[in-house]
Amino acid sequence: MKLETKIRQLIAETNPTAETRFDVIAHELMHDGFGWGTNSSWYLKREANIAETLEAARGRWEVFKANYHSRARVADIQDNGFDSTLSLDVDYIPFLEIRLA
Repeated sequence: MKLETKIRQLIAETNPTAETRFDVIAHELMHDGFGWGTNSSWYLKREANIAETLEAARGRWEVFKANYHSRARVADIQDNGFDSTLSLDVDYIPFLEIRLA
């Protein structure tokens, strides 16, 4: 499955409309010797449409795989968010949040 397809499916569960805008947030990860934890977060995009959201997610996915989890697979992405926030991780390593703007 492609990353964009997976994220579209997850976003669809939040019942967006064509006018829905999203904030896309990446996590800075720090390794503490045992695993990865979130140190701080920053916005990749604010009030992004679906195409911009998917573009930002693709970029973050590539960085995540290169720097934090080289064996990460799209099939292993889990959403641990609440309500309309997608909080995406792979093997309990967070890499992206997508919130309604």
